[in-house]
Amino acid sequence: MRVGIVVLAMMLLGGCAAGTMAGAGQGGQSADGRSYEAARADNMIAAAVNRVLVHDRDVSASDINVSVRDGVVTLTGEVTDAATAARVVQAVRDTEGVRGVINQLRVGR
Repeated sequence: MRVGIVVLAMMLLGGCAAGTMAGAGQGGQSADGRSYEAARADNMIAAAVNRVLVHDRDVSASDINVSVRDGVVTLTGEVTDAATAARVVQAVRDTEGVRGVINQLRVGR
């Protein structure tokens, strides 16, 4: 039993050491080549945009995909009409941290 716990602890701690050696959290890069800080900022923007969409009663947030790269939000998916698409794009533009919006929403269901 003790041996199993020790082996498990070594495996878990070994993963931590590898992350530290690779520079995680210290200016390293994420899997897609961005710095961890940039990836974290983009993730925070994506979360904020998704919160905005979820709280809009006229929008089915599950029909809209949000991706963010360097503060530029790309919207894909489907909305019911052009007015809804325009409102969604404006709401995203108004979200803190957003530097631009690429609207690839399709209108109609």
